[in-house]
Amino acid sequence: MQITTEKEKLIATETDGTLIGQIDYPMVDEDANRVVLERVFVNPDYRGQGIAGKLMVAFVEYADQVGLTVKLMCPYAKMSFKKHPEYQHLLLPEDRF
Repeated sequence: MQITTEKEKLIATETDGTLIGQIDYPMVDEDANRVVLERVFVNPDYRGQGIAGKLMVAFVEYADQVGLTVKLMCPYAKMSFKKHPEYQHLLLPEDRF
């Protein structure tokens, strides 16, 4: 599995280009480097293999590297941030669990 970042997306693919999964995080405030994590998607053929969790880890690492502040909309992302308190620093104080 290869994970790459594009503008406002983190994409996981097979070496042949088959889409495994994707996280969409559009920028909502460029000055504050703030994004909304809208969707964590896993191709139905790859579900049940922990792919969403791997995508979240990759997203958190990327967000840390580039200094993003994150607003959560996706139910899976909300659950993941609740489960992993070490992700909380990416949220605004009023959005933390």
